[in-house]
Amino acid sequence: MLENSYIVWEGASLLDSSPIFLVLTGFVFPSSNRKTGRFMLQSWILQQKFVPTFAAKEGRDFGVCGNCPLKMSNINSCYVNLLPVNNIYRKYAAGTYPKFGANEIAILERYRYLIRIGSYGDPTAVPFEVWEPLILASNKWTGYTHQWSHTKTDPRWKKYLMASVQTQAEARVAQNQGWRTFRIIAPEAPLNENEILCRHTEDDRVRCDECRLCDGNSSKPNIADRIHGLNWKVSNFIKYVNQQ
Repeated sequence: MLENSYIVWEGASLLDSSPIFLVLTGFVFPSSNRKTGRFMLQSWILQQKFVPTFAAKEGRDFGVCGNCPLKMSNINSCYVNLLPVNNIYRKYAAGTYPKFGANEIAILERYRYLIRIGSYGDPTAVPFEVWEPLILASNKWTGYTHQWSHTKTDPRWKKYLMASVQTQAEARVAQNQGWRTFRIIAPEAPLNENEILCRHTEDDRVRCDECRLCDGNSSKPNIADRIHGLNWKVSNFIKYVNQQ
């Protein structure tokens, strides 16, 4: 019987060697995320030893988030609400997730579930060889990484992920290195000439599972999206960008 969620991988983070795990959710019960849409699998990269809210607050999240400037121990503008993510961790700790295997790969190939690579956590924390069979079986995905500038980041990710950037200067550097970029901007900031606005921001009836522009395909345009979320998180982001 098909389960809703599976533990895909457990091992040492490629970012700092801390023990982490990868869970896929949404096989049976559609996602409640209005932006990504109902029919996109969500993937969660979490620390094995720490509840996500604790890890974020205490700066124990490098193994899953790396040097992301948006995380709580930096400028604290991350859009992810970690309280529901705590429940994923607790189910993992209780050992209730079944193992993902060949049967589930076959289901991905048959039904072509879309995959959101890194609903929380940076995909590059998990070995590329773990992700690629999922991506190829699905053939439909979205994904981003803040680790694009690290010399240890596997260059093969460029065909699957966008580089997450916050400034025009970062965007130029990433693009010169062969990445498509996804740039978070202040509410009134202009777009660069080679960017388009996130289609969901233009029209909230457009969902990620319909749009699918946010992957590593170099023939597609670069994307920008306005910072959103709680007012104080927006304020933190604006202060950060203004200091760059």
